[in-house]
Amino acid sequence: MILVTGATGNVGSEVVRRLAEQNVAVRALTRNADKVGKLGPVEWVQGEFTDAQSLTSALRGVDKVVLISPAHADMVAHQLAVLDAARAAGVKHIVKLSGLGAGPEAPIRLPRNHFEIENRIKASGIAYTFVRPNLFMQVLIGSAGSIASDGAIYAPAGDGAISFTDVRDVAATIVTALLEPGHENQAYEITGPAALTYTQAAEVLSGAIGKTAKYVAVDEETARNAMTSGGLDQWLVEAFLELFQIYRAGYGAAVLSDTVAKVTGRPAHDLNNFANTYRPQFVAA
Repeated sequence: MILVTGATGNVGSEVVRRLAEQNVAVRALTRNADKVGKLGPVEWVQGEFTDAQSLTSALRGVDKVVLISPAHADMVAHQLAVLDAARAAGVKHIVKLSGLGAGPEAPIRLPRNHFEIENRIKASGIAYTFVRPNLFMQVLIGSAGSIASDGAIYAPAGDGAISFTDVRDVAATIVTALLEPGHENQAYEITGPAALTYTQAAEVLSGAIGKTAKYVAVDEETARNAMTSGGLDQWLVEAFLELFQIYRAGYGAAVLSDTVAKVTGRPAHDLNNFANTYRPQFVAA
């Protein structure tokens, strides 16, 4: 049995869908199981990272875990709670969604936090696979509304190039690591096949969706105010702004897409494929 935490998020839901398509026994953890539609052999269970009893129950009979949780001020504590419950349950393999550049000297909080969790997993003695993607292409879907209203994508990205990564490739890497031998105790850094500025990404998107999508660079304060007024937690707002600081500085431009091909047997999706696949979501806005 495989447990997927964060099962309703971008990556988690895609992992659950792929496992269900292969008729793999999968248990999906969510905060509200009643609101989730049924999908093949998936067993949806309700639980909280802060509720040790719910984690113990969710992990009963599980031998592999996909460890995903939202970026949050308590992300380390949340994931370590799952690790503790997994160790008690006798889990044999944890596949963790991490972040590109995770390390002790990372200049920002998210990759440092991911690295702290990775080290604790290593110390647990449980076999691990760490999947470290760059910025998801799917974040562009969040601009569908502004594309529809203003013909614009707003972001504090400057002219830094980013090797946008498709969630489908991230999920495929995770599923392969779960189902095929030889991926234990490995760390996979993955990206898309090209590093594009937001201006270039907007041009690709415009051509695919048949709508104008011009990139408009905004300063940090404007971005902060927009995210705060949109209801984002202040810790998360600052974490996102830190990410864009390093993107503006050029730290998101590495291209490591060969990892996807080596692990999954097929090349990483490019932004044009993403834009055409998700065109209905942009057109409908």
